[in-house]
Amino acid sequence: MTRSATPPSGPDQSARWTHLDVRALRQPAALIFNPHAGQKLGIDTNAGSAEDVQAALRAEDVPFDAWPTQRAGHATELARRAVDEGRELVIGAGGDGTINEIARGLAQTPTVLGLMPLGSIMNVARTLWVPRDLALAARTIVEGKVLAMDMGRVGERYFLEAAGIGLDAGLFGYFDRLDSGGSWLSVARATWRFLRRLGSPRVTVEFPGGAIRVHAPMVSVANGPYVGAAYAIAPNARVDDGLLDAIVFRHTSIPRVLLHLAMVAGGRPLPPPKQARVRRVPWLRVSKRRGRPLPVHVDGEPIGVTPVEVHAAPAALRVITGPPDASGILAWEVVGPVGP
Repeated sequence: MTRSATPPSGPDQSARWTHLDVRALRQPAALIFNPHAGQKLGIDTNAGSAEDVQAALRAEDVPFDAWPTQRAGHATELARRAVDEGRELVIGAGGDGTINEIARGLAQTPTVLGLMPLGSIMNVARTLWVPRDLALAARTIVEGKVLAMDMGRVGERYFLEAAGIGLDAGLFGYFDRLDSGGSWLSVARATWRFLRRLGSPRVTVEFPGGAIRVHAPMVSVANGPYVGAAYAIAPNARVDDGLLDAIVFRHTSIPRVLLHLAMVAGGRPLPPPKQARVRRVPWLRVSKRRGRPLPVHVDGEPIGVTPVEVHAAPAALRVITGPPDASGILAWEVVGPVGP
């Protein structure tokens, strides 16, 4: 497993772990699902369905009420409703977009989030070691091993994966245009204009105890290892340390950054280019010295432009995790078995 240098396990780490007896819930879990999960650019990318999710949960005797989403942002509303009703467990069935929406509704509450992966990429499921197989994912929920994981925050907007400034934020925005039905030709032209204008802007990255003032086309601020197309942008990021991993792609050309993204797509844990600088921080502020501000995204969704402050939100979300093995990135400090 890829691991970062970490402090020794102690009370803070072990206190993040609890157990949820899913078969003894006071109320049924709220199953929030996206009926259209697993589609990219209009193409089906997942063989599973909402019916398959419900069948897998019933096979494990998990009590639930099914709540389908109807529009963008609806999953957040449904998650807040579950909290208001005092439900102990919300099960999210969908892709990363749906899971991220649900997480925003559950942030800073005692309600636990369980995952039934039903999307194209599933960065959050990768991070938490939840199996893509729905029967195994349902069994993972029943096992009920709960981690109080960190989130990131921009203003009042929470995120699970990463925030980004510059190149990736712009590209995510143009990809969203395609996914929403925009024409390939018009989006390609707009993307080319963006890349020509972007160049290598001079940015200032401020954080506790220091600052970096450099030319950099992109700054990534990661809560977990993955973002986008399972880009392992921060392979050493941990979701239980109360910090964010900031990667400043200083003195790195746009083609070199794009090459790096291609190399780490699919979860390959490679280090950033040697010119990049990595800082582990509780917060940071990114600004551009002159000219047009840079775009900003959180979890692949454009949210504005620089200047921007990004903060860690320690232990903000309670999630059910699966059993890690030696095949990928471990994003938390190992603790002993957690059970009833």
